[in-house]
Amino acid sequence: MAKKIYMTSFKGGTGVTTCCAGLGLALAESGERTLVADGDVYCACALQISGLANMQTYTLEDYSKGACRAKQTLIPHPKTGNLMFLSALGLNDKTAAERAFDELDGLFDYIISDKLAPKKCDAAIIVTEPYTPSIKSADCCRAYLADSGFKDVSLFVNKLNGGQILSGDTMTAQEIAALLRLPLKAVIPEDLTLPSGKWKKSTLKAFKAAADFVAGRRDGIVNVLLPYFGINGFIKRKVRERI
Repeated sequence: MAKKIYMTSFKGGTGVTTCCAGLGLALAESGERTLVADGDVYCACALQISGLANMQTYTLEDYSKGACRAKQTLIPHPKTGNLMFLSALGLNDKTAAERAFDELDGLFDYIISDKLAPKKCDAAIIVTEPYTPSIKSADCCRAYLADSGFKDVSLFVNKLNGGQILSGDTMTAQEIAALLRLPLKAVIPEDLTLPSGKWKKSTLKAFKAAADFVAGRRDGIVNVLLPYFGINGFIKRKVRERI
């Protein structure tokens, strides 16, 4: 039986889809059979981020109409045989995702759900940026998930920049987690290359640490402050302030 994780945010732009794709890839590369369920019904953003744009044969909309089985919606990732995606592109009947999760349950160790089929998920992860509007939104999301019956809710802090922490512009991830009263599962450093799909080594390392934490192998949070100490760190902070 797969562990199903519902990843969400009430505020757009926090990077939920990116975190779904990154966590899914890291889990798959560690040997876990992983499915990322792309809940974007308009443009299949998770497929775009993962280099699988337009590679779907069937979507959950086809499944909801009886045109295929849930297994036929799966899209294998070329980088690892342990990672697959399914797309909700054009989906109108959201209960179809719940039925598909039931049908696919035994095929995977993890199903990472991008805002799809929350009733079928065992745990939830809220993704937030380190800025006040996102943190306030995450607090509202935490309350909503608790009211919806989720008992296992944790936090990813995304787009965290060590230079901004040192300059006092943002809180640390630990401070944000304490403020939201949520266990911190991952810190993903700010990566301005993400929109172009080219992840830095530090970003991949952060997702690997997140996957290890989620899978219970070890507790490890990436320290985003280290690259900003010393003379090189000072130069990085100054450059970051100008972009």
